[in-house]
Amino acid sequence: MSTHRLLECVLGVATQKARRFIQEGAKEKEKLKAAGEADNQRLALQEHRWVPATLVSRQELSADTRTYTFRLPDGKNMLGIGTCQHMQVGFHMKDKMLIRSYTPTRPLLPPLDAPSAQHENAELVPPALRDGNGEFDLTVKTYFPDDSQPGGALSNILDCIPIREEVEIRGPVGDIIYNGFGNFVIEGKQRRFERVSLVLGGSGITPGYALIARIALTKGDNTQVSVIDANKSERDILLKDELDRFERQTNGQIRVSHILSHPSEGWKGRKGHVDAEAIRQLLFPPSRRDVAFLCGPPTMIQKVALPALRDWGYVENENLFGF
Repeated sequence: MSTHRLLECVLGVATQKARRFIQEGAKEKEKLKAAGEADNQRLALQEHRWVPATLVSRQELSADTRTYTFRLPDGKNMLGIGTCQHMQVGFHMKDKMLIRSYTPTRPLLPPLDAPSAQHENAELVPPALRDGNGEFDLTVKTYFPDDSQPGGALSNILDCIPIREEVEIRGPVGDIIYNGFGNFVIEGKQRRFERVSLVLGGSGITPGYALIARIALTKGDNTQVSVIDANKSERDILLKDELDRFERQTNGQIRVSHILSHPSEGWKGRKGHVDAEAIRQLLFPPSRRDVAFLCGPPTMIQKVALPALRDWGYVENENLFGF
């Protein structure tokens, strides 16, 4: 038997229909590859390279909190960050570069051409909340210098740099990504949870806020969320109006409990500090369908929240993680 006939016997001879199928499949792969390359060309964030972003507005939310809006470089209209991830922001000084990590408070949803966009509550999603419009927001609490502390270096710089000044951005960073409908990628592994407990403090609210917004704005995402948000006083609660709105819109699916250590006399909510009792009263008990995420001051997380959740039955790296 000739070599040619042997190959026919071993491999088979493709029919005309099969050939067309293979050719069409190859063309489709080329189209997908080209689309992926086009998307990558639109992405601003790069994991290993700093990219400039220009400050275009500064909105004062309180005496010490601002929302900063940045414009992405021309031709890079997509930020390209997953829900719950954060990015590094850098500012060049004369002799060094200051770097801090922030979770954007806008955009909150993938671009319109993403597969998940078909599930969103379109009537609740202004275009500005979606990735792809060439901008992003950072909501930052400024720790001003005083007799007891030097203040937050980068937050003070953001508070005073002129409009049209540039910072550098890099990323995305973070091992937790929420893809909707209870589906997470955590440290590269696909995980699914039906109920989410969040223990957040101060500016640590932002990754939790991104998760809450994604769930609230997605039609049919029935993931339940219970949040403890710890702060000193009413004026320290970041994004309170937005959190209140998401809580109202979801009719109990998302619950947010604020705990204040130094509230005003008119505060009707919970007073004091996060403790084991508050955690057991306000969050979901541990089970295989539940997960807890933490983000906030190290003292609150390491000395209080983590031990309380572990004692309750949550297991680190299984259903207990830090953002």
